[in-house]
Amino acid sequence: MKRHLALLALTTFAHAGAWAATYTFTGPTYVNLLDYTAPCAAGTCVNFSTVMRQTGHFTTNQPLPANQVSLDIAPLITWYDFNDGVTSYSMNGLNTRLVKAHVSTNAAGEIVDNDMVFLWWQTGSYGVGDRLSYMSVNFASYFNRPCVSLSSPDICHSYADDGATSHGFAHGSGGWTSDVPVVGPGGAQSVSVDNPFALVLTAVGLLGLALRGRQKLLLKK
Repeated sequence: MKRHLALLALTTFAHAGAWAATYTFTGPTYVNLLDYTAPCAAGTCVNFSTVMRQTGHFTTNQPLPANQVSLDIAPLITWYDFNDGVTSYSMNGLNTRLVKAHVSTNAAGEIVDNDMVFLWWQTGSYGVGDRLSYMSVNFASYFNRPCVSLSSPDICHSYADDGATSHGFAHGSGGWTSDVPVVGPGGAQSVSVDNPFALVLTAVGLLGLALRGRQKLLLKK
C-alpha cells in the first residue's frame, strides 16, 4: 500500500506541475480605420482593412485564478503569439516586446477583461526616432509609429503619429476562450487545481478508501 501511495503522490505532483493553460483571443473586425498618407514618407507603410482582426493566444504555467481584477500575469506567461492583421507578435521574435499583460477573471477563471500591449520594432536599435508596430489587445492596432520616448531601453513610452502611421480600432465583448475545463458546482472543481498538495491528499484518501474496502472484502472471504 505504501508503494501505491508513493507512486500516486509522485504522479500527482508531476501532473499538477505540468498543467499549463492556453488562452485564445479572437477579436472583432476593425470598424474604425485611419490610413497613412501616400506616398509613404518614412519607414514602411501598410494600411489595415475592415476584413482584418486581432487574433492570438498565450500560455501560462498554470490556470489563471478566479475573481481577479487587473492581475499582472506576465510572470506566468511561457509563450505568446498574436497577430493584428499586419504584424505578428511572437515571443521568440527578436524585435517583439510584451509591454504589459493584465487580466480580470470571473468566478470560473475565464478572462472577462484585459490590458495587454505588444510592440514590434521595425529596426534593431530600439531607440527614440525608430518606428514600430503597436497592438493593444481588443482595442487598437498601429503600424509604423514613431517613438519619441522610452520607459526602458527597448520599450517605447510615447509616440508622435504622423502621416506615415496607420491604425485600426475594434473593441468587443467576450473574445477569450481557453482549454481549461469549466466544472459546475459540486464537480471536480471543488478541489483546488492550483494546489498540488490538495490534489495529493484527495488522491491518497480515495486510494486508501479503495484499499481498505478491498481488505475488508478479502477478510470476509
